[in-house]
Amino acid sequence: MNKNIRSIQEEIFAVIVIFFTLVMVYSALEISRAATNANVNVTQTIGTGTLSMTAENTQVNFNDLVAGQNVDSLMNMNNIMVTDTRGTNAGWSVTIPTQPAFISFDDTNHQITLTDSMKWSPGEVANLNGADSNGVTPGSDDVYLSEQRTLMIASVGNGAGEYRINNTVLKFEQEPADNAGNYRTNMVLTVS
Repeated sequence: MNKNIRSIQEEIFAVIVIFFTLVMVYSALEISRAATNANVNVTQTIGTGTLSMTAENTQVNFNDLVAGQNVDSLMNMNNIMVTDTRGTNAGWSVTIPTQPAFISFDDTNHQITLTDSMKWSPGEVANLNGADSNGVTPGSDDVYLSEQRTLMIASVGNGAGEYRINNTVLKFEQEPADNAGNYRTNMVLTVS
């Protein structure tokens, strides 16, 4: 009977040892599994930038002409820069309103109407600093500035980054009836 009790005690002890061993192994597996399944939330905020334009050369001077002639004078407008960091891909356009007249410095009564004597042909668009060139194009060529005109345009979904347009040809068509004088006009470019 002592042997039976002792045998039963040994069996109970063995079952307890096995039970605790299984509990420890299972707990170790759970800890190990938990360590390989940690969740980490990562966030990044990107703020809205701006749409801006600069003109590096703010003075364009045509060559001197002589009164009484029917002649064209050509000049290039360069380094008009557009930067779009808004992060909306809304597109944009650079425009100029109707150019009414060259006005004489010397006599403001002397004016030359530009709606039928000044043309432009937008130059080449260059994408800068890795900006995508798709959908960014110059405006229409060889048109009088008789109404609002487009210098360059980015279609919707395009135009993010930095762009420059160079070699936009301005063409002044002098007529024999134009009075001698020093003339000027202010060309206001707008990006929107």
